[in-house]
Amino acid sequence: MKVLTAMSGGVDSSVAAARMVDAGYDVTGVHLALSKSASVPGSRGCCTLDDARDARRVADRLDIPFYVWDLSEQFASDVMENFLDEYQHGHTPNPCLRCNERIKFLALLARALALGFDTVATGHYALVCEGPFGKELHRAVDPDKDQSYVLGVLEGWQLEHSIFPLGGEFKEQIRAEAEWRGLLTARKPDSHDICFI
Repeated sequence: MKVLTAMSGGVDSSVAAARMVDAGYDVTGVHLALSKSASVPGSRGCCTLDDARDARRVADRLDIPFYVWDLSEQFASDVMENFLDEYQHGHTPNPCLRCNERIKFLALLARALALGFDTVATGHYALVCEGPFGKELHRAVDPDKDQSYVLGVLEGWQLEHSIFPLGGEFKEQIRAEAEWRGLLTARKPDSHDICFI
């Protein structure tokens, strides 16, 4: 099975990629460039040039192909503009939910399938289980890291093509695993919500 692993440059996606390799899949890593300003060394937020470099180093260690896909224009229109528009209208936006819905599990997944990948793996903390009507999203074992709430917008076809290899573990276990694997991201701080601020 061909698996495209989204690699943010953080510890979670690094371990997710390693687990996909261990499982015997044909794995390719991809980093999403979501902001033009992220290409400046020392930038803050998610998906910076430093993050892309970290993801590449992990991919090299795992001996998997690695690419950077520029989705910055789509991120600006689908996530950032929506975020500002919602605030202007007195609503409370959830940019993480919107990013997962429109970027990671629509744009990324669609491109992956078009390129012949069978599934996308990410470092999200959630579980996909077989239910009576197909794949179902369930909470992760670690209640402090559970991300099922920002994945709750995913449809069945998206869950059919998604793997969350960390959902059955606690964050401390993931960091320890990254350490024994010798991944440079093992002690990297966690990212936070509203990554573009």
